[in-house]
Amino acid sequence: MFLPVLIMSKRIKYFISSLIGALAFYLYLGLPVESKYYGLMLMLVIVVFCFWFGLGIIFEASFETRIMSVLLPLLWTIGFGLFSVLLPLNWLNLLIITGSFGVILYVIFLAENVFLVAIGYRTVPLYRAAYTVSLILVLLISFFVFDSLFSFKFPFWGNMLGTLFLALLIFSYQYWAVAIELADDGKEKGKWPYILVPSLILMELAGILSFWPVGIFKGSIYLVSAIYAITGLLQAEIRDRLFRGVVLNYSYIGVAVILAIILVTRWG
Repeated sequence: MFLPVLIMSKRIKYFISSLIGALAFYLYLGLPVESKYYGLMLMLVIVVFCFWFGLGIIFEASFETRIMSVLLPLLWTIGFGLFSVLLPLNWLNLLIITGSFGVILYVIFLAENVFLVAIGYRTVPLYRAAYTVSLILVLLISFFVFDSLFSFKFPFWGNMLGTLFLALLIFSYQYWAVAIELADDGKEKGKWPYILVPSLILMELAGILSFWPVGIFKGSIYLVSAIYAITGLLQAEIRDRLFRGVVLNYSYIGVAVILAIILVTRWG
């Protein structure tokens, strides 16, 4: 009975796994409000096993690889799952939201497959394209998770701790995705400074935004912009390509974000 599963092509596995995730998400959206959090926890378990099955690493890959390969879909499920609760849910919106969730899962499958192939010192022509797609997904998912976090109206220390936890996951994944291209998969780089330092910077920025009247949407955009600039600098540093022009380009983005925070804010 397992023979069809064994001979199934990768793309069919990805499609089936994404479809299962989308159906589970559809059922999650139909839950009463008091059961949403329990449903979300169950969704996370389903998504993890869907990815381990679809990517074929449930028993074969190392523990670190299994964890890193599911960080992005887990963050997507948390962020979009909490964000979707805030939307009006008629039958059309349900279909659109569920379809969007499944499509993003499928795209993540494609990117993660390329990353897994790149492990082991192989030259993978599609790596750059996969990394670009994953970076776009990281920025999109970061917006949803931070928008959801700020929607809870936590005190400043709650926003800071929540941002620190999410940032640790985001930058851990980013380091893994970048270091895969290196000959030693980044083992000689010492990954923790590349994870802890940007996470602490993002935590401090979240603390500042907690007192700054920017609103949930703009605050999330500012954090996403900071992630983009920091990730660009870290990527160049990890690959030993942190040239003066690269620093200047991302510094301009940082200055633009700071000016936007100051100029766009209305204190009245």
